[in-house]
This record gives sequence, structure tokens and C-alpha cells, in this order.
Amino acid sequence: MGSSTSKPSGEPIVIHGQTPIRFSNSLVTTLTQSSETDSTREKQLELHIQARVAEELARLEAREGQVLAGIDERLQQAEVKEGEGDRVKVQHDIEALRERLDRIPKLMELEEGVELARQSVLGCLRNNNTRPLDCWKEVADFKEHTRRMEKAFVVRTVGRGY
Repeated sequence: MGSSTSKPSGEPIVIHGQTPIRFSNSLVTTLTQSSETDSTREKQLELHIQARVAEELARLEAREGQVLAGIDERLQQAEVKEGEGDRVKVQHDIEALRERLDRIPKLMELEEGVELARQSVLGCLRNNNTRPLDCWKEVADFKEHTRRMEKAFVVRTVGRGY
């Protein structure tokens, strides 16, 4: 493994072909009279490559912008459709729940004060749908009415106050 060198010997290997290679005089003249050097050719090639890369990058960025714009447009359309569908579905669910509640038999009718307090809370919540905490007075009044109604129910059922 380490006993032999992995690099070839320092002498270059030259293979002589049996067919002679000949160049035309015009090619030889053009090559010898050319003012281009290897470094100028490299610079021109590098500039050409940079220009092509810049063109390709601009094309890809433009395409990416178009794709992103299309995706954004489709997402917005989907959100609008989905939002409308959700709103309609929620309204339908609310109506179905109201119908079910109306079909449930009531054990006893609410007192007039409780019903007025309930309507007051509902009206306040509808008027302040973005700020429900503004309805604290109506809620407190409703709680007081329901507390009195519950106490009366317990006295009627049990026969004494709690």
C-alpha cells in the first residue's frame, strides 16, 4: 500500500501517431496574427457567461413573480368563496338551533322582568358586536333577575329558602 508511489514518473508520455497532422496555411496565419491572448479570451468568455447568467436570473425572477401573483389571486378567490360559504353555513346552523330550541317544551314561562332583561342583553350585544364588554350593566341586571327566579323556584320546590 505505501511501498509504491501513486504519482507517475516526471517524464511525459508522448505518443506518435502514424498519420501526420497538417494545418492549412490560413489557419496558421490567423492564429499567429491574432491579437487575442488567452487572458483576453478568458475575460470575454467570463463576461459572456455573466451576461447569460444575468439574463436567465431575470427571466426566472419574472416567472417567479408571475407564479406568485397567480397563487395570491387564487388564494384570495378561495378565501372569499370559503368566507361566504362559512357565513352561510353558520347562519343555517343558527336557524336550525333556533328551530330546535323552539320545539323543546318549556317547563315554565319566564317572568316579564327576566324576559325584558334577556332582550336588553341581546339588543346590547347586537349593537356592540365588536365590544361585548360594554354590555356589563345589562348582563348584571339579567343575572339579578335570574337569581330571583331561581330562588323562587327553589322555595316552591323545596319549601324553604337557601
